[in-house]
Amino acid sequence: MHGQNFLLNKNGKTARYGFYHNVFTEAENLKQAQLMVTSKIWHDKELKEMTLNSKKNPPKISLATYWELDNLDYAGKHLTTDRTFYPEKKWWQFWK
Repeated sequence: MHGQNFLLNKNGKTARYGFYHNVFTEAENLKQAQLMVTSKIWHDKELKEMTLNSKKNPPKISLATYWELDNLDYAGKHLTTDRTFYPEKKWWQFWK
């Protein structure tokens, strides 16, 4: 999953961040899986507590990519589900 426009305070400085987050779920189809993992991220207590966005400028979460796995047990034991943040650039910093 890909999060964008998250206003966060990191190391005493407030800035906009995006993130990538691996999430594993079992679902009947892609649409159901996307709804389940999107809901899981939106309801993540830690992420909600650290997000400082106003309602006028909300963050976004979207599906970056997906893989269908035959065995979810393997994913749970061998693949990480960490969230990796990155600082978002201003629109005029596209060359950096």
